[in-house]
Amino acid sequence: MTKVLSVGIATVDTIVLVDKYPAANERVVALESVRAVGGPATTAAVTMARLGIDVALSCVIGDDDAGRFIFDTLKREGVDTKHVIVNPQIKTAIGTIVVSKSEQTRAIMVQPHNELPPKPANTNDYGWIHVDQFGMQALKNWGISRGGSAQLSIDIGYTTPGLNSADYDLYAPSENITTDVSTAKPDKNIVVISKGGEGSVYSDGVSSGVVPAISTEIVSTLGAGDVFHGALVAAQVWNKPIGEAVLIANTVAGLSCRGLDGQSGIPTKAELDAFLAGARS
Repeated sequence: MTKVLSVGIATVDTIVLVDKYPAANERVVALESVRAVGGPATTAAVTMARLGIDVALSCVIGDDDAGRFIFDTLKREGVDTKHVIVNPQIKTAIGTIVVSKSEQTRAIMVQPHNELPPKPANTNDYGWIHVDQFGMQALKNWGISRGGSAQLSIDIGYTTPGLNSADYDLYAPSENITTDVSTAKPDKNIVVISKGGEGSVYSDGVSSGVVPAISTEIVSTLGAGDVFHGALVAAQVWNKPIGEAVLIANTVAGLSCRGLDGQSGIPTKAELDAFLAGARS
């Protein structure tokens, strides 16, 4: 099976669920709190591993408790860690996230670092390289561009200098950037935009369409977009037609919303297949 390299930032997030956000100087009771590994490319890598994809993560963590938590989590999830760099000169990126149950939204506060991972020696071993906003810059530093041995995928949430949709075989921006999939042209690339509860739109330059979101229990939508992108890359590895690939991604992302942390609810391949079989019957 095709190997995937996911490149980006890894964080340790403290996630707190409240019924509603507190106003200034207001005290509210937390309904639940968890500690979890986050980061767009990292969450995508965990998603792919859950789905049985051979995936490695390239990132930089500190030699601290948070870094060890990330490393142990990745190993437990089956993500290849040989490209995870431990740098004792930095602190591992952390985040604090407050999730509002009533509004189904979240507020995110992060303490990142700026240390990009070095280029792995064996990038030619990977059929796909998936990046987030942080990994996008790493690819530029590595001198890797579209048309090489690996196909390129990007999960991009915010407008970024130097971003060009044609640089990626699979371009998956958020609604913050665009709702237009018309950049796709024959033999150019695939464009997919997730609209959360409204479903996803896609185009591969030949066919286009809309795939509705699934109906499921929602505890938190945290990380659902990152899960969506990981599942979308997995479907490319499985050589699924674009419409079916987006259905798979919608389903995996929807099921991930069962958990507060954005990862505990990610289904395995067997759970995904069972859900899709039940939906068809």
